[in-house]
Amino acid sequence: MAGTCCTRCSHYIEPACKFCGNCGEPATIDLRLHANHWHAQTQAQVASNLANMQAEHFYRTHQQNTPNFAAPRRKSKVVPPEIREEMNGIITHLVRERFFLMVHYCIFLVTNLIGFAMAIKCYAEFIGDDVSRAIVALTPLLFINLVALLCLAPIKGTKGEIARLKDRMTNLKLRLEFESIL
Repeated sequence: MAGTCCTRCSHYIEPACKFCGNCGEPATIDLRLHANHWHAQTQAQVASNLANMQAEHFYRTHQQNTPNFAAPRRKSKVVPPEIREEMNGIITHLVRERFFLMVHYCIFLVTNLIGFAMAIKCYAEFIGDDVSRAIVALTPLLFINLVALLCLAPIKGTKGEIARLKDRMTNLKLRLEFESIL
């Protein structure tokens, strides 16, 4: 017994099935109504498959290779040992400089906090009028925080060194990437 098409959605129904797999409509045995429709669908599918196979065959036979000068290079180049050692040294120095930068930031922050804490304590515990209390509080605030401001010079120097190391690392990466041009 040959398969049929669903009366509701025109989907092909297998011969052993009692219901349409697409919409659930009960299968009808009337082959005369849908035989022409099923035959037209089958012919269209065969024609489509044939056109796809012909296009694929044409593409395979007429495919041109990429010229040698435009072919992408493989990334499996060997990195020279002197560049590898220099890159490792730069990474080590970069980690060290970042550690120093964090230490300088911590020293700056802690010293400022100590200066502010001493100024608040002097202001709160001094017995006198408001002007006297403000002058007593300004003494630790000015001197301790001015000493803390001296940490800004090493912070600026460390930031400059980090920028120089990053620039050197970028230079090495570009030298590796464009080694054939140089």
